[in-house]
Amino acid sequence: MTEHAGTEVAAEQRERHATNLELFLDLVFVFAVTQIAAFIAHDQTAAGLGRGLLLAWLMWWQWSQFTWVGSAIDLQAVVATRVLVLSIIPVALVATASIPSAFGDGGPWFGAAYMGVQLLVLAIQGSVAWGHESTRGSYIRYATFAVASPIVVMAGALLPGNARVVLWTVAALLNVVGALRAAGGSWTIDPVHFAERHALFIIISLGEVLVAAGATLAGAGLTARNVAGLTVAVAMACVLWWTYFAYLPEVSERHLRAAQGEERGRLARDMFTFGHFPVAFGLILYAVVAKHIVEHPTQRFDLQDRWVLALSVLTYIGGLSAIQWRAIHRVAPERWIVLALGAVVPVLGRWLPPLIVVTVMTVVLGAMHTVTLRRIKGHRRTRRS
Repeated sequence: MTEHAGTEVAAEQRERHATNLELFLDLVFVFAVTQIAAFIAHDQTAAGLGRGLLLAWLMWWQWSQFTWVGSAIDLQAVVATRVLVLSIIPVALVATASIPSAFGDGGPWFGAAYMGVQLLVLAIQGSVAWGHESTRGSYIRYATFAVASPIVVMAGALLPGNARVVLWTVAALLNVVGALRAAGGSWTIDPVHFAERHALFIIISLGEVLVAAGATLAGAGLTARNVAGLTVAVAMACVLWWTYFAYLPEVSERHLRAAQGEERGRLARDMFTFGHFPVAFGLILYAVVAKHIVEHPTQRFDLQDRWVLALSVLTYIGGLSAIQWRAIHRVAPERWIVLALGAVVPVLGRWLPPLIVVTVMTVVLGAMHTVTLRRIKGHRRTRRS
């Protein structure tokens, strides 16, 4: 997905930040993140994690579609789009509220609401892209598959058990295929808006960690043990915040602005739409574990919690590494060390309590990021000299 060469200068001149309407809409996805974390916490088996991942991807794609269209036009400035977005919010809330029962009796509610939102956003996106010859073809290539996806979600919602899982997986893949097919087309992309919107979603995901830890402490009681658990759980969240916000939003925005022609759209798709999903999902997984860290900081990790913690580290750092690879075609070696440590968390947690395991992970993550920042500062000094 790219910005047409003829509109690049104009797009840079109208670079803008997220609007109040988009921030209001994001509150729906704050709730969605909470619902997905609760869904996974309720069933931490491999099947439960897989279904949670599928729901997270479907909701992420819905949010991403809003972000792509919001990068092309100011949704708040135009009366028609402002009214449409406000009208979509209650429908999106129905989909979000039905997440816990999406694979049960709430499936039809989820499917119908999800389909309604997706088709309306596609219509808004099409109304923008269709008016320009440069973007019409790329929109058709994307929409050919993207319009089928929510319909397949609705069809799957009417089927029981594994058939629903299969069809919803097909729906998720249809969106991916559409994005890959549209890569060579023309799209209007605002680098400032695009980078900021994705950074805001990372804040949403980190916020779920803080809410989970704080709510658990309030329910468990203010004991020295539980306060220690909260301190350690939040300390790791702070380090995770640091590893992303120390430089990534600025660097990714700069790379997106520097990209020209078709490469700008491919970069936006790969670094943001694809690349940021594992980062956000890793934080959602960590929010699930954070509750248990606060509630039982000195008890031995059970097997499911150990695996969820390992997956949270692997997906988060793996996502950051994928973004780095897409931007500069290399991955910092210290990140491989963290990925290796994350892989052995299930073993370490068998003998060590959560308090110790998470403290070790926090120290290692902090050390990793310190090395990364020093390397970045060294490269900047080299370029200036």
